[in-house]
Amino acid sequence: MRCCALLLSLCAFGQSETRTFTFDGSGRAALDSVSAGGTASIRSINGRMAPLEKVEEKVLREDASGKVTERIIRPFDPNGNPGPPQKIVVDERKSADGSLSVDTQVFHGNVNGGFSLAERSQAVTRTTGGSTVTDVAVQRPTLNGGLELLEKKSTTLTKAGAKETSDSLTYRRDTNGSFYTAARELKQTDESGGKKVENVATYIAGDRRELQLAGQSVAETSKRADGSETRQVRIYGMNAPGRPAGGQPVLREQQTIEKSRTAGGTVETLSVQRPAVDNPNSLGAPVKVSEKVCTGKCF
Repeated sequence: MRCCALLLSLCAFGQSETRTFTFDGSGRAALDSVSAGGTASIRSINGRMAPLEKVEEKVLREDASGKVTERIIRPFDPNGNPGPPQKIVVDERKSADGSLSVDTQVFHGNVNGGFSLAERSQAVTRTTGGSTVTDVAVQRPTLNGGLELLEKKSTTLTKAGAKETSDSLTYRRDTNGSFYTAARELKQTDESGGKKVENVATYIAGDRRELQLAGQSVAETSKRADGSETRQVRIYGMNAPGRPAGGQPVLREQQTIEKSRTAGGTVETLSVQRPAVDNPNSLGAPVKVSEKVCTGKCF
């Protein structure tokens, strides 16, 4: 829930307020979080709204060559006391050949009131023909003060008409200093007739470092003329890593997200269906889990 509130806070700069309500087993609603003006609050154990974090963002430089953005995240503990801040600096640079370089540095606040570099990632995106390739290198500080390359990621995006395929491979350094393929995400998107279908399969390295299917999701989004939309997401899992039941992933959950416009903004509801205990092949009745009410600039 704290992660969801973080995402809400980052979206709050468009002069909007989002209130998220959660529902208990009896269908009673309770205010869970509020996000407005870069500040996110969450319901504490005693039922009161307590600040979760505050996000401040500003553009340090923007010209024809690119843009530098600084974001300061100030977290709070459950009692509302401020914690060490985090600073993220994003430097976007455009090259003459059309490629885009993004340098992201993450700094953690220290006891002296300053910031220490915690991570640096460098992403380069190039487009050739109908394919766009993004290569990312992630570095973290070592004990001697230098930076060590620990993770690499390569994503290839291809388009053919209304169909789009994204293939991402993640490489991590092992204890011997060698890189191995640790994960893969294959995403296929097809949009036609007012409906968008997204099929995402994730793979992880097993004991022998062979990629094995870990999960899959299929999302169908239908948009209507009035701006409202329905998104249905089916989430599949494995009985054991790389070993689907009957040769196929097993349906674990079905989510239905309804988003509609209101006079003041939007309302988004989330309902969930899970397989019945006595019949794993049949989904139970939908249960309303949460509702987001956004007022102001919500699109």
